[in-house]
Amino acid sequence: MIKLSKELQNDKESLIRKLMEILDSNKDKRVVVIGTTCTGKSTFVKNINCAKDMDDLVFPKLSKEERDFVCQNPWTEEIGRTMVKLAKERAKVEVGKPVFGTIVLDSDLVIELTISDKLLAERAALRKVSFEDAKNMQIQIKNEIKKSNIPVIEFNVG
Repeated sequence: MIKLSKELQNDKESLIRKLMEILDSNKDKRVVVIGTTCTGKSTFVKNINCAKDMDDLVFPKLSKEERDFVCQNPWTEEIGRTMVKLAKERAKVEVGKPVFGTIVLDSDLVIELTISDKLLAERAALRKVSFEDAKNMQIQIKNEIKKSNIPVIEFNVG
């Protein structure tokens, strides 16, 4: 487990508080919070009441073959398209229960977690995940947001 310095811990708590304020002001809407890997989605889910992890909503509903396909490396556009299709079929967003993930689901509001390339590279290295895969996923997310025509709030995590 990585221990955060007091300054980083305060930054983390500040980000959680700010996101909670945005969610609270939109509690009458179906909200998805999306970002590429390493943008803090899991940390937010653990610290925000009623938050749902998209993976927890989708993966239990996948067959072994579907799960094996979408979890393979390296990440490709085909894997991304397949995951989008499966998630949109099997996950539903409810009012007051924001869903955190990597896919724009049917909703009233999207909160996009944005991150600098420098910080994304640092976090990817710490987690031993591919920076290139994270960037490719980020590009797909941005394209999905544009196509959705759902109102978007950008939330910078660093």
